[in-house]
Amino acid sequence: MTGALTNGTVKNLNIEDQHKTAYVGQEDWVRLGFEKDLKVSLPDFHGLRRFLTELNVRQTTNRQSYRASNIKSWLLEQWFGWSKPVSREFLKSSVTEDPLYIERLVNRYLDKDRCTETHGYLYPSESLIEDMAGICIRSQTPHEWKKAPIKLNISKDLLRLSTLITLRGNDPLCGVSGQLIRVELSIWEQLLSQRNLPLCSSELAHRSCVQKSTLTTLLDAAMKHELFISFIDAEDERITRWTINTRHSRNKYVRSLLERKIGTTVR
Repeated sequence: MTGALTNGTVKNLNIEDQHKTAYVGQEDWVRLGFEKDLKVSLPDFHGLRRFLTELNVRQTTNRQSYRASNIKSWLLEQWFGWSKPVSREFLKSSVTEDPLYIERLVNRYLDKDRCTETHGYLYPSESLIEDMAGICIRSQTPHEWKKAPIKLNISKDLLRLSTLITLRGNDPLCGVSGQLIRVELSIWEQLLSQRNLPLCSSELAHRSCVQKSTLTTLLDAAMKHELFISFIDAEDERITRWTINTRHSRNKYVRSLLERKIGTTVR
């Protein structure tokens, strides 16, 4: 039995009614927050999701991997957006993370031939450059080659947005798998393009390229911290659909970021 506490007493509520009530509130926000044309074309957002999905698709389920994703995004921005090598000290002063963790991560990247170190500066390895070029091709991300120590160049704006949208600050969900970003972006993409048809769990797994078992773990963690809202499909009670919780600070941050960086019509 599920109940809500009202004036010191427990009021019984039906689970399905709770979902429907939450979703009605969500629908009100979405309806008021969009322009009249609800089929908004967002090529920049779609490009961002494709890029981050390809970049992140090999991510493990390790509970520390979101921390690594944040540092990785920052390094990629410096290397391929600004064509700059990075010293360890500059990395530690620029990323809000335990310096010892950063040291371990850098050493692991060196061991796995993801970067090289010359005169105290970290450069992307040839294998990483080739992998990034492949990611750009598969995600249809514009890129160019040049004669320079870091010879691959990717849009600064895209890499900056990738870094900012990966950033979570002190959010407790920093402790989950880095695959969460793919789930978030998939839900946002559906909300922005087809608000009346939120993704069900199987569609979300397919769109975000996350295994169903891993997705269940991620959704459980997200629901624990009220990042998303779930509700029962109106035509099939076996189906659960997912959308964002607009009251959550993370979603407010993402909305503001999209408005500023790629001019969506979310308000």
